[in-house]
Amino acid sequence: MSSPLPGGTQGAEPDGSWPVEEWTVENFRSLIATDLPSIQRVAAMLDLLAAEPERAYSTTTLVERINLERGQIKGALAAFTRHLHAHYGRGNWPMKFEWATDPDSTYPAEAFYRLDKANAARWQEARATA
Repeated sequence: MSSPLPGGTQGAEPDGSWPVEEWTVENFRSLIATDLPSIQRVAAMLDLLAAEPERAYSTTTLVERINLERGQIKGALAAFTRHLHAHYGRGNWPMKFEWATDPDSTYPAEAFYRLDKANAARWQEARATA
């Protein structure tokens, strides 16, 4: 998989106007406590990604595993980016995003998402103590 993001940046591509900051357990607890449907959809994604750190999940797999439609995932991630700007003053998602081809998908290329081991551990700690 090749990333369209410079230097392996996590999540939405920062344009320089928002800082890229490490995610903390407290940041994740705050996300978990957010009752907006879009943020809860991203939380469901993070639950799945944290269960198998470093494993890349295609959008097709996410749709199947967390029972959402493609448009719901796309909309949730757009809202997530706006939420991060407004409430966290940051430009980076906790998960990595890459474009690749999935041989099991009918789409020629699609987004893949994965959570690194450090963020997966922080997410799981936040879930356990939220």
